[in-house]
Amino acid sequence: MEREHQLTVVLADETRYRIYRSIAEKPHVAVTVADVARRFGLHPNVARMHLGKLARAGLLVTGLRKTNGGGRPARLYRLSDTVSSFAVPPRRYELLSVLALTALAQKGSDAEVLEVCREAGRSEGRRFLARDGLAAGGSKEAVAENVRRSAEEQGLLPEVGWRNGRLELELHNCPFREVSSARPDLVCPMHRAYFEGLVGAIAGELRDGAIVDGESMSRGAEMCRLHFDVGKI
Repeated sequence: MEREHQLTVVLADETRYRIYRSIAEKPHVAVTVADVARRFGLHPNVARMHLGKLARAGLLVTGLRKTNGGGRPARLYRLSDTVSSFAVPPRRYELLSVLALTALAQKGSDAEVLEVCREAGRSEGRRFLARDGLAAGGSKEAVAENVRRSAEEQGLLPEVGWRNGRLELELHNCPFREVSSARPDLVCPMHRAYFEGLVGAIAGELRDGAIVDGESMSRGAEMCRLHFDVGKI
């Protein structure tokens, strides 16, 4: 509880939270004080202060980048690999555990395991809609916004929109990053199936499952990109 309180205090500052989120969206990219000062229109000393507080809280780790000219090396900041139970952004090991245990209990085939994950996604989508008094489907804008909000609540740092008639999700945070990098063949299909259920419940209908576009974060990419063929919109 003390750890969570410390993180709450550190991230209560809006500018500091925005800096942290920008770094969390690209976990493999290190930034300097100058990078942050330029992006957020801050004096370098103010940017250094914010980065220092994030590092002291354990949210960032630091290193040095040597220069060819022999000058003072630049200090680099990147996202910490330390897992925290704090919800910005959350690591949802409890969800993965529930899905895995349910699948194991059923002792089913691969298809049955993925269907367990889809049903969990459907349940989450229905819960999200019922909580806010929303109906499934609607306009393209409404579907995209509801999917975005649901994914945002799960700490996935999403960007959601329509491209070539399909709903496109770009996820900049993987809640299972530490385990998916070791077993992407297991974790990634389960998480995609979960999203198929979630998007299907919110959109009202899917013609096909998730289509993976490009590499995933489990394989070193900066994001996971998924497309969904949504029907009747």
